[in-house]
Amino acid sequence: MDSNSSANSSNRLPQIIVILVAVMAALTIVRRAPDTTSQSPGPPYEMLTYLDDRVGVQENQKDVRCWSSFNKLQMFITNCEISEEAKSERIEQHMRLIESLYNEASQRVPEKELITATIIDEILRVRFPQVDTAKGTQFNLGDGSSTLVVAEAIKDYSDTIEPWRLLQTWASHQVDNEGKWKRDTQFGEGALKELYEFFRAYDLALLRKAREHAMERKLGHIDAEAVAAAFAANPPKNR
Repeated sequence: MDSNSSANSSNRLPQIIVILVAVMAALTIVRRAPDTTSQSPGPPYEMLTYLDDRVGVQENQKDVRCWSSFNKLQMFITNCEISEEAKSERIEQHMRLIESLYNEASQRVPEKELITATIIDEILRVRFPQVDTAKGTQFNLGDGSSTLVVAEAIKDYSDTIEPWRLLQTWASHQVDNEGKWKRDTQFGEGALKELYEFFRAYDLALLRKAREHAMERKLGHIDAEAVAAAFAANPPKNR
């Protein structure tokens, strides 16, 4: 090989190396890029699954988890004992309330479509007017006087899974024998978040109102009658 051939070979070698590096880089990018054509769509939205996930996340992240701890928090917030009958009455009344909200909301959406946050917000603003202040949230529970839930109490209540648990309990009763949803529509994710925000304040307002009813009857504890009276201040629309 003459000197000119050797020089040409030497000049081409760096070019070949650059080309090989470029090809390898391109292959690496192709391998790392997601194959969107082969990806299957995610599972369809299921309200029960979403609620189960929210309860699970809340249990992992928050301090107040078990039922007994939540009961102690309720008594601390109300500064009053709560009878077992009152606890059962509270849950039954909440189930009726959620059912009434669902019935009203489901009439506003086409069949099989999800209930949106906007629909729930519109219903709650009409049926349960509230005023947010620096001190907390005020509700008018039907007798012309406001019931204030202080911000610190709402913060403490947020450390529980109770608002999600109430929604989960109601939803679990709306399935058939095979565990499939049997109603015409479901609360969408945004609607459930609106309900969570509502219940974490409204539930405490009801407990405070129940305490007032108990004290008017000179009781040393909150009984089932006091709880029922508190809920009756804003009865479900279809009652």
